Amino acid sequence: MSESIWRVVERRGEFISKIKGFSLFELVVTLTIIGVLIAIAINKLPAWQAFAERAAMENVAGSLRSALGIKLASCVAGNDMAGIRALQASNPMDQLATVPDNYAGVRGGAGKAGVEGGQWYFDVSARELVYRVRDAEFFKAPPATPAEVRFAVQLVLSDRKRIEGVQLVEVKSYAWSNERVRSN
Repeated sequence: MSESIWRVVERRGEFISKIKGFSLFELVVTLTIIGVLIAIAINKLPAWQAFAERAAMENVAGSLRSALGIKLASCVAGNDMAGIRALQASNPMDQLATVPDNYAGVRGGAGKAGVEGGQWYFDVSARELVYRVRDAEFFKAPPATPAEVRFAVQLVLSDRKRIEGVQLVEVKSYAWSNERVRSN
């Protein structure tokens, strides 16, 4: 019995001694593949960052739309028509329980110049909520306009001019692209 165990141990030793590591060629091929994958990922990184920025902006806009809907329902339940009318051209950020960290506040005139890309502000002179785009190279806007998205609160009126709702609308058309459309 003990002889058979020694034979197994002896054979394992032979097997282990025959195992070899990577050859230099295999190492070079592996490193080349990893390098190509890293280069592809680095090339796509700015587009992924722009996609994330767009998703974050749209998330805030969706929260604002929901908050406006809740405020409208509250006004309707309280028969507060003046409150509904006051929503038009108001700052929708006022309807949120907590404003986003990237909200720069109410700005007007020269104060708008200090707002960085990736931040929201309320343009008091235009009565519009503005998002300044950080990754402008993936943002499509009308020619000769800054890379920003503007929203306004508008009432939805029926044919007989009765208030039917409130909505957050885009003031100017814009689009995001998966490829670079501007250079910084």
